[in-house]
Amino acid sequence: MNQAEQQRLLAILEYWHKIEFFIPFDLNQITDVEDQSTVRLLHREQLAQLPPQFVTQWQVASDREIDGFSLFLGVFDKAEINKACPPATGPENIAETEKTELLGRSCFARINLNALGEPQFDPVSVSTLPWALGRARTPDWSGLSLDAFSDSQLALQDSLRNFAASRTPQQVTDEAGNVSSPLSGMEIAALADLLRDWAGFHPSAGQPLAVLELRTRKKRAAADTADALESSQNRTLDLGDVAEPSIDILNSFYLDDLEQIIRALRGGKLPATVAAYLTPLAQDERINLYSPAGRQALAAMLNPANMNRGHWLEDASYAMSLMQQFAIHGARTGLSERGIFSVNGPPGTGKTTLLRELFADNIVRRASVLSCLDRAGDAFIGKVAVAFEGVRDPITIARLRPELTGFEMVVASSNNAAVENISGDLPKPKQLGKEWARTRYFESVARRIVADGNGANRALGEAEAPWGLMSCALGNSANRRRFVSNFYDDDWDKTTTRKTPNAQNIRQWLASHQGVSFAQAAREFRETEHVVEKALAEHAQYAALWQAVGTCTEAEFIHSSQQALIAAEQEMDAANGALSDALAQQDTLLVSKKELLEEERLVALTQPGFFARLFRTAPARAYKDAVVANVEAQRQAARDVSAIKLLLKGELEPRCERARNSLHIALRTAQSRQREWDDSTELLRRARMRFPTIAAPASLEELDGDALQIGGLWHEPALARLRSRLFAKALALHEAWLAEVAKKGGPGFGGNLLAVSKLLKNKRAYDQSHIAMVWHSLFMVVPVVSTTFASFARQFQGMGPESLGWLFIDEAGQAVPQAALGSLWRAKRAVVVGDPLQIEPVFTVPGRLVQTLSAQSPHTQDGSYAPTSVSVQTLADKANRYGATVGANSAQPLWIGSPLRVHRRCVEPMFSLANSIAYEDKMVYGLSERTPPAGARGLTRGPSCWIDAAGPVSYKQVVPVQLDFVLEVLLKLYRRDGKLPDMYVITPFKAVRNELRSRIVDMDWDRRLGYGKAPTARELRQWSSQMVGTVHTFQGKEQSVVMLVLGADDSTVGAAQWAAATPNLLNVALTRAQHHVYIVGNPLLWGQLPHFAPACAQLPHAGMHEFLVEMG
Repeated sequence: MNQAEQQRLLAILEYWHKIEFFIPFDLNQITDVEDQSTVRLLHREQLAQLPPQFVTQWQVASDREIDGFSLFLGVFDKAEINKACPPATGPENIAETEKTELLGRSCFARINLNALGEPQFDPVSVSTLPWALGRARTPDWSGLSLDAFSDSQLALQDSLRNFAASRTPQQVTDEAGNVSSPLSGMEIAALADLLRDWAGFHPSAGQPLAVLELRTRKKRAAADTADALESSQNRTLDLGDVAEPSIDILNSFYLDDLEQIIRALRGGKLPATVAAYLTPLAQDERINLYSPAGRQALAAMLNPANMNRGHWLEDASYAMSLMQQFAIHGARTGLSERGIFSVNGPPGTGKTTLLRELFADNIVRRASVLSCLDRAGDAFIGKVAVAFEGVRDPITIARLRPELTGFEMVVASSNNAAVENISGDLPKPKQLGKEWARTRYFESVARRIVADGNGANRALGEAEAPWGLMSCALGNSANRRRFVSNFYDDDWDKTTTRKTPNAQNIRQWLASHQGVSFAQAAREFRETEHVVEKALAEHAQYAALWQAVGTCTEAEFIHSSQQALIAAEQEMDAANGALSDALAQQDTLLVSKKELLEEERLVALTQPGFFARLFRTAPARAYKDAVVANVEAQRQAARDVSAIKLLLKGELEPRCERARNSLHIALRTAQSRQREWDDSTELLRRARMRFPTIAAPASLEELDGDALQIGGLWHEPALARLRSRLFAKALALHEAWLAEVAKKGGPGFGGNLLAVSKLLKNKRAYDQSHIAMVWHSLFMVVPVVSTTFASFARQFQGMGPESLGWLFIDEAGQAVPQAALGSLWRAKRAVVVGDPLQIEPVFTVPGRLVQTLSAQSPHTQDGSYAPTSVSVQTLADKANRYGATVGANSAQPLWIGSPLRVHRRCVEPMFSLANSIAYEDKMVYGLSERTPPAGARGLTRGPSCWIDAAGPVSYKQVVPVQLDFVLEVLLKLYRRDGKLPDMYVITPFKAVRNELRSRIVDMDWDRRLGYGKAPTARELRQWSSQMVGTVHTFQGKEQSVVMLVLGADDSTVGAAQWAAATPNLLNVALTRAQHHVYIVGNPLLWGQLPHFAPACAQLPHAGMHEFLVEMG
């Protein structure tokens, strides 16, 4: 990496780092809870009057006890961030209002208190936002840097150390006689002032000074409680032993990783995956898959030689779509070592199906390594003693061979539902084809994990009883603890009846396992692998024959060789002609030379006498001239003859020889090409007879046709079944391997599992180089782990660059670009899946502030890395050579990576509308029927429609008549079904969302429906928070029925124009609906706007009253 490139990359990373300083911590997630008895707002004026033990004075349920407290200091309004923004000019910026969430409270820091109310300063979680706002007051923002913040952290540590050391708190004795030193009200005020002075930022008045949150847990046994209190008391009374304060970050999930990567880059080190992510490919390096060159690339990539050996346990008749195949093959071949590959996956195009194939293939690849071992224990190269903080004795683990690492698979996203959907769905029985329904992989362990219910257990329905432990959802600390309590520990309540039979932790599974031996499983895998490779070689030969002679005519196939033969013949003729002309010219010159010799003899006979020559008489002069002329002519003739001989020997004769050779070669080539055609077409004919179910097209243009796009290329049920069998054998081999290496008296992998349990319980390894070994051990058992980006850094803390084999990013179009950086830094390979034509990420930093920070470097000033305008998906797409251009004729054409095209979610009219407005009609309809199935009930008996609802706004974009209509619809549905509907109510605007949620909760349902027949207030709050929202709320989700409430009127036309500026918003709303969509809006306003006009024109229209009457 040269210095200029290093500086460019540093500018991007430091830019994102500065932006992360301004991310506000959301205190509303603490204060806006259902149970307000767990939260106290503390105002400055009341703190001095509070009794010393006020912290611990709470009403707690009889079966629970206080576990501790979280104290949030220095509360302020998020809107304070606007003080750092340049002054707004012109009318309200709708885009910034809708895309930026700055409602609610934030704070300076969080300090944990133990159950006795005593402060724990290790760690103190500090928000960088107040510190950044303090630095933003300088004209050039020069104090806003990584190094400056590092220095400020040290200063804060000193201040907190001094505060802790100088505490002289009043000791309090509770009813049980326990002595403690809880934090007093005045100390809370002092800590808040300390933080304000440190940050250099003093927010406006009007907010509480602090928020205190209660944490409780199930009551422990009396002995455990006494021990805990005694331990806490001893720590408190020994005031000379003050814990060293440490600082972590409260508001940003990505700052720590950004700092780590920046420091590595300053040292000249950056993993290839991150470098590719930050470096767009040049235009001439891209291959447009919709072009003729792209079709050639498709055909080459789809060759079965590139096919994934491991195929998911799907029915053999089910085929991948053509572009799913391409993406799978492209990721396999393009990421053989490291790098990034993006897939553009619009809604319903089978992104999860695609990922399953890559999961299966990686498991098969690792199984191939295992199968070559003589013994299961040969998987290890020695042992390592791993010491954990808080664990008395080191744990000895077996170290895996490097060949068995690099297959770790992590699914990550900003969307919590997306990662849970993938990891939660993989183990479900519906994921298996009928012929594989009996396949099992650590089934009893998976059953225990799925059946967990807060330390107890629950009965599993047939649809959720897992087939195997393919994946687990980790992420935050609670998820990790919940997983390990079921995977390794035995924490189920012993007093309750086991509601789920055959549920075991991994240790119980090991103790009871009676499966095949490792040697047998390895042998069966190798035998199946051999059969698969042989079958793939046959299919690859078929594909090569098809690509060679199956997509052209005989004339086209031999055209180049025939043209070469014709050209060789023409050259031979030309060379022979030139040679003949030269020989003729030579003959002429030789005759002329003889004539000059004769002339010389005749001239000599006319020689005058001596005196005539002496006196130069006229005859003498004439004679002399004749002699001279003859001599000169002979000399010239000699030169001409020499020249022609040189031409013949040096050029013409070699040319003829070359022409003869070329003609001979061309003739042989043409004959060979003809034989190749004859032989290849015969082999192709035989291959077609051998594989009659494979429909190979007659031309590459047919690759764009619906049939091939849906059914794919080279799918053959027998081969699919073989590859699925290989995957099943790979799973069985992993089970057999673990059973041998983790059993008592085995090679010692049991220690690895114990180390996994400690790591997932947040026990830190003293030696960070051991952390990857522990994680690799988990991945040998659970192949796929999921997490959100927000939890990635803490979950994989201590994992260095390229320490994970594979990263799969889902819903990447929703993620801000810096969110993925830490995960990409840790991954060798990344597959990025999303759709940039969905809603862009909602960002909590105002656009004006982002623009100010962008302008500080020439490498970021054009906004190409701004989180307000680009996502993880758009950056990954720019690094992908395979893709397509959307909106090629628009002002801002968009390059998308490896697009998926077959849609299998929405029926009409949603599919055609979305296809037209967002995807330039490139999508292919993949469902068997275009109308809703019989059981898909709409709001009326009629089709989807546009409900004409015009009216003035009351506030911002809120149109009361539209909200009244929605409430009437909800009432009718509740009367009809006896419950709130399974229907999304979506709007482009936050103001409409907020007002609609309020009106749903505040409406007098008892009066309208009758007392006792109405939903409870809690049900209404829960339903409105889950089913009513702006478009981005529902991205990645689907529902049978969707209602889109547009809002706005002529006075707020700017807001409507913003919503219609791109297809993204309407595209997402339409593609949430599987069967019915109802658009509520003013057709005279919205029907004139881009993207909404086709929907308004093509959907049938109904008036509000007419629609309600039709509902019944």
